[in-house]
Formats: sequence, C-alpha cells, structure tokens
Amino acid sequence: MTEVRVFFTTNRNYQPANKRQVFGRTFNPDGVAALRFGYADFKSDPQRPVLQDLHVYPDVLNQTDVIKTGGGMLMEDLRASMAQGRKCDTLVFIHGFNVSFTGALQSAALLAQGLNIGGHPLNVVVFSWPSDGSAVPWMSYYSDREDARASGPSVARAFLKFRDFVLALNEADYCQRRVHLLTHSMGAYVLRQALQALIAKDRDGLTRLFDQILLAAPDEDDDAFEHDTKLRLLPRIGRQVTVYYNPNDKGLTVSDKTKANPDRLGSDGPRLVDLIPKKVALVDCRVVAGSADPFIEHSYYVRSQAMNDDISAVLADTPLDDIPNRIFVERQRSWRIVAETGVKPARPPEPTRPDAPPT
Repeated sequence: MTEVRVFFTTNRNYQPANKRQVFGRTFNPDGVAALRFGYADFKSDPQRPVLQDLHVYPDVLNQTDVIKTGGGMLMEDLRASMAQGRKCDTLVFIHGFNVSFTGALQSAALLAQGLNIGGHPLNVVVFSWPSDGSAVPWMSYYSDREDARASGPSVARAFLKFRDFVLALNEADYCQRRVHLLTHSMGAYVLRQALQALIAKDRDGLTRLFDQILLAAPDEDDDAFEHDTKLRLLPRIGRQVTVYYNPNDKGLTVSDKTKANPDRLGSDGPRLVDLIPKKVALVDCRVVAGSADPFIEHSYYVRSQAMNDDISAVLADTPLDDIPNRIFVERQRSWRIVAETGVKPARPPEPTRPDAPPT
C-alpha cells in the first residue's frame, strides 16, 4: 500500500493531548478566523484510508532571525511538492456538514487517491471548519450552518495568505502548476461566506487564484448565481466553475426540512439556467450517484469511479464536449454523466447556452 499525504488548514480548537481528534468540534480559542496548519500521512485504502501520522506546524518558528508562520511553512512545502514534478496541480477542498476533523482528512485522502491529471496525482489541501461530526444530523445541522457562516472569514484569510505568498514569489520560483478548489455540500455555503468577506474587503480586487472551481452537491440556494450577495461573483476567482448536482440526493433533504426555501443548487441545479454566468458548467450526476444509504449517496463525488474520472477530466482542462461518459441534455442545458465507461460525449448544438451577463 502506498502512502498519501494530505495538507490541512483549520480554524478548529487544537487539542494535542487527544490522540483521536487533534482538532476538536469548536473554534480556535484565539478566534474563529485563527488558523493552524499541518499535514497528515495515510496508508492508502480504496474505502477508508488509514491515518498513520499527523504533523502540526509550529505557530511561529524562528530560524536565523527569520520568522516563519505555520501557513508559510505549509505553502513552502506545498510549492516544493508541486515543483518536484512527482505531483502536479493542487486541489483545495472544503468539506460539508456533520464531518469530524479526522473524517475531513479521510475524505481528502480519498480525493488524493482517486483523482489524477494525466496519470499524475494531485496535492490535496483540506480546509476543515468545525462542523459537529455528530450522529444526529437533524440536530447538528442548525449548529453547523452557523459555524459555516462564521468560518467564511477564515477561508477568506487563508485565500489572502495564499495570494500574498504567490505575489511575493520571484518569477524563477513559479512551479508552473495550477490550483483548483472543490467544495462539498455545506462547504459551498462556507465558500459563499468567504467570497462575501473578500468582497467586503475589496469588491474590485477579487484575484483569480484558482483554475477550476467545483461545487459537488452544493447545499446552496438555487438562485445563488443570480445575486452578488451569494455566488454570482464566484467566477471572478476561477477560470471555470462546475456544479455537480443530483435530483435524487436524499442527503440534501436535511437542508430542505430546515430552511424556508427547499430548492437547493445541489438537487436540481440553478433556478434559471439562462441567467448563470457563461463560465459555469452544469453536470447532472443522478445516474452514477445512486445508493441505498442517503449519506453515502450524498458523498457520491468520492464514491464513484465515474465521478473520479469526470472530475479528473475537468481538472485536466478537457473541453466540455470532449469529456467521456457524458451526454448533453438540451432541455436542462446541462451535461449528464452516464454509468458506462468509454462512452463518447454527445455534442450539444451550438451555442450550448445563450450569452449570460458578464461576471
């Protein structure tokens, strides 16, 4: 079995004496936007990667009069890994609700195992916010929703740290790799709050740091791309946005039952497909997402080889009408992943959708 390394950033409380959960279920006592950084090594397993070791970077380290923060050390190690050529791009991952810290790391390890670009593995960095990880999702959903809202500025802070790190690099230090972003479920709501924090800081200064942005089963409103106060400006920080949705996603009924507006972006896609930004692609996953367990079904983005193949193709910048195992559903103006492998995509008519408002 090979070893998989996952980097992490978290605003959870640090509890070094707890060997089972080094980061807990509450916020960092220094503040909801206070971050700690590190990495975890796993023994790979197709179903449940096994945690072998976990390293937390020191908060501040003095070396020959140079002060390095944990975030700086993570980015230096990540840049070195990207530059070595053994791994190519990096995927930033924000998990959903009802996930423990260890569970977030395991999901990230599954992504690292299952995804590749041209046969090369990806670096994966998980941002873990303090969702309850409770066995009673109906009760924990409300708490997680508020924690997700409060975690947005933490993600924005990490984004700005990354931006400043990239801008400070000399041209010779660039590794010529790309960085992508994947959110799952309520992670999309965390991303919305982060985007709004960035807009509040400098609306016109949104920097495109990501290549591909993928929203898997997003627990977001179906009108999210219609409003500046939600996700309409998201395409400004990425080159392309892909929304993976599943009309049969029973996991999103937790959100349906606890919100006044039951229509979720992760269930049926956007409310008005003619108004979404042209950089946003829609992918219907109903055929490959089925499961008897609704919470496994809700995590179809890491539980299906067809999904691994599709996400890998998107990260590889494959043109939409060249990605295998898809057909185009004109009525929905979205792609649909099919169960069989090796199916050539059915090309849509030109144009695939009307022009959308500029982003």
